[in-house]
Amino acid sequence: MDMAPISASNTHCKSLVTLDLFPCEPHDPMGVCGPTGNKQPEEKTNLAWMRFMTDEEIKEEERHNVSTNLTLYTDPWTIKKEMTKTSLGYLNRLFLNGSTVRSHILRYLSVSDQRILEDGFGLSLEAYDDDTASMHNVVLKKWHKCESYVLLNGWRMDFVVRRALKEGDVIGMYWDPYGFKLHFRVLSRAPIRASSGYAAMGSTSFAPCFAGP
Repeated sequence: MDMAPISASNTHCKSLVTLDLFPCEPHDPMGVCGPTGNKQPEEKTNLAWMRFMTDEEIKEEERHNVSTNLTLYTDPWTIKKEMTKTSLGYLNRLFLNGSTVRSHILRYLSVSDQRILEDGFGLSLEAYDDDTASMHNVVLKKWHKCESYVLLNGWRMDFVVRRALKEGDVIGMYWDPYGFKLHFRVLSRAPIRASSGYAAMGSTSFAPCFAGP
């Protein structure tokens, strides 16, 4: 018997730290803090020195759930999936790789929410569609048969049908630990094949024990 999903609790999130960038130190021998000759101050201002953190400093920040480390922009869509017949079928589930979910979702959840998933319950999550600026609800559940995870309930109607997803489309998702929700976007559409006929998205009785990242 399937157990009713439990709503996720927003009890675990990281502190956001804003950093100020300083062009130089007061004792900087190059004297780039002020104007030189007829140059304007902004013309002689260097970018801030990049601060490298020691392993001990990184571990200390992890213990306090904060981060002051500056990083360049990275692709936010940490979970990417190419749509298959299984993903689009009437079984209403999207398989997700276990290690991917643990790295990009579970680590941001509270201990109690992680325990809910380990105990076999479904965890109700908000899912925000960045393309249509609309909020939806899905259920994340652990698929114990193969140590992967699945998105259930609202997956088919709110995403497959509503967004007209087709086989070969690529979607992206990431977990927002501050807004405490899953973000969704269609990253690319499968090329239209003029010679291909209509392919019905029927159900299948076989559930694969793998899921791509």
